[in-house]
Amino acid sequence: MKMKRVLSIFAIIGFVVLELGNKTIVADSAPELTKLAAVLEAEDSLLKEWTVYSREIIEDSNSPGELEKYAARLQDKLPGWEWTFTASGRKWEAAAVSPASGYGREYLQIISTRTPHETNAYIIYKAAGREWNEESAAFLTKGGFNDRLHDIFRGEPPIFSCITGIFDDRMDKALYLKASRIMKRLNAVETEAIKEKDFISISAHSPLFTDTFEYGMNVQIAVRSTGGKYATVTVGTPIITIEY
Repeated sequence: MKMKRVLSIFAIIGFVVLELGNKTIVADSAPELTKLAAVLEAEDSLLKEWTVYSREIIEDSNSPGELEKYAARLQDKLPGWEWTFTASGRKWEAAAVSPASGYGREYLQIISTRTPHETNAYIIYKAAGREWNEESAAFLTKGGFNDRLHDIFRGEPPIFSCITGIFDDRMDKALYLKASRIMKRLNAVETEAIKEKDFISISAHSPLFTDTFEYGMNVQIAVRSTGGKYATVTVGTPIITIEY
């Protein structure tokens, strides 16, 4: 079950992007990840993997060579990134990855699929790290992250923020208590949930976050036992975008 356990994440993200429409949330996206990190730290969780993710449809991609020109402009803005270009049948893709840094790496894709009647194109950006540290927080809060968004995107697409931590799982009902405490810290109200012995997944609404979509949901919490001393907790807004 696992919310099918990963919720068919990329299909859901595509739906959420359409559902959120043209709402402006870029300015609040980085603080939202730092809010998630602060909540997990307050719950004595050791913070590990984190991601911020965004996707934007490229409306004028029918122009001949437009995507290639767009990619070339981004290459100039992102010196030092490693780029690859592939074309197969009706699909064209440019992909880039940043050099490793103290906070992690950044990833970029420009993808186009063509049919005889239309062209669909979009750009995906992700920043991710294997641990949460001062450099992660600085990248997201001191201008680097927002500067990158303005370099890459033409509009102001939705941002998906997600972070994972681990905590002591030796006490009875640890998963339920952890999920309940996180909900309380977020002042969140449950909209739907899956609750099993070794896994809890909750979709909820919290006034701490700016955007909502179906049923008012704007945050997800997943807590899972690893079968040993520790359990994992993952929190994302408006949805979780990494495997949990």
